[in-house]
Amino acid sequence: MIRDIRRPYYRNLLIFFAAVFTAGFLIGYPLQALLAATLLTLGWQLFQQGRLIKWLRNGARSEPPDAGGLWGMVFDHFYSVQRDHRQQVRHYQTVISRIQTSTQALRDGVIQLDRQGALEWWNPAAEKLLSLKPLDQGQLLTNLLRDPAFIRFYNAGEMSETVQLENPAFPDRYIDVSMTIYGKGERLLLIRDTTRIKQLEQMRQDFVANASHELKTPLTVLKGYLESILTFGGDLPPALSKGLINMEAQTQRMDNLVNDLLVLTRLDAEVQHSVRQRVEVGDLLEKIAADARELSSDRGHRISVQLDSDAALQGDASELHSAISNLVYNAVNYSPDGSEIQLKWNASAAGGFISIHDEGIGIDPRHIPRLTERFYRVDPGRSSARGGTGLGLAIVKHILQHHQARLDIASVPGRGSVFTCCFPAERVLAVAERADKTA
Repeated sequence: MIRDIRRPYYRNLLIFFAAVFTAGFLIGYPLQALLAATLLTLGWQLFQQGRLIKWLRNGARSEPPDAGGLWGMVFDHFYSVQRDHRQQVRHYQTVISRIQTSTQALRDGVIQLDRQGALEWWNPAAEKLLSLKPLDQGQLLTNLLRDPAFIRFYNAGEMSETVQLENPAFPDRYIDVSMTIYGKGERLLLIRDTTRIKQLEQMRQDFVANASHELKTPLTVLKGYLESILTFGGDLPPALSKGLINMEAQTQRMDNLVNDLLVLTRLDAEVQHSVRQRVEVGDLLEKIAADARELSSDRGHRISVQLDSDAALQGDASELHSAISNLVYNAVNYSPDGSEIQLKWNASAAGGFISIHDEGIGIDPRHIPRLTERFYRVDPGRSSARGGTGLGLAIVKHILQHHQARLDIASVPGRGSVFTCCFPAERVLAVAERADKTA
């Protein structure tokens, strides 16, 4: 902290001028003496000012000039600021050096972009992953990564999401890109090689698909023989007949499981769905409701459809039918006899929403985040008894992802549940739009 000496300095200056004026008065030239003292003081101020300007023009690299009085205080302040600045520079250089050293040691690629999206800096891992060269510095990253999925991800600025791409530098490899926006629009990208994960995922998909196909044929044969025996085996002993009926039920259950696995495998393989049909939501819900009434014919469920919008959806009609049917059939299976089930559709500027309301047993909130996992069951015994495969909500999730939609679940144990399919606004088609419109 610099000591403020202005008051004593001004007091001494006043005393100096008073002494000069007194001396000039004694010799008969008071004004001339006062003028000479003023010029002398002004010259001294200009001299010190010149020393300061010269020091600053030289870059202020050396210590400031020595001086006394008020100018000494100014020079001391500059010296203190200069010393603190040098310490901060050394500290920042050390921090930057440590960050660069640690970043260069990362196995994942790191890329820094400026506000315009041009490449500013990257670590060796990013250079190796994307085959970057020194000439690429200053180039727009979107000129190097031209994948439409990355362009959408980059423009959306979603920092909580990642995007998986085929590596443009090595077509047989895959990368995962995450992004952080900071400062005044600068971006930091983290790039990870996910080729091995992609290969393992493909191996899993191939195994499930192959195993399901291999199981399909023997299951069909078993079902055929069991149906024939039960149809024409009227004289079978009761114990044997009961065993065959159980075998047929379990065979049907396994066949349903294989079919669901095949559907999931197909949905996994279709990363970006291409079918863009106009789907009349009202007709779709009415058809599903009619099928659900047949399923619930002996249980007396009151199944209704409420349409709060005439808008349509853009997507795959068969997939949407499968997804909504899964949700409605779950509502039928887990709702008490005679209870009400509502299928609702409404659309707004925020998007389109298909919701299924039931008065069923409800779901404990701790189970909701995991409901769309494969084979996850809230109550394994009850789900198995109702013939479920544990894959229905996983299929719903994948179908909605193909439509850039999501599934929201709200439930209160003992009071029912609401499953809502939330579609983005660009998937909602107004009544006046042509049916062949594509996005």
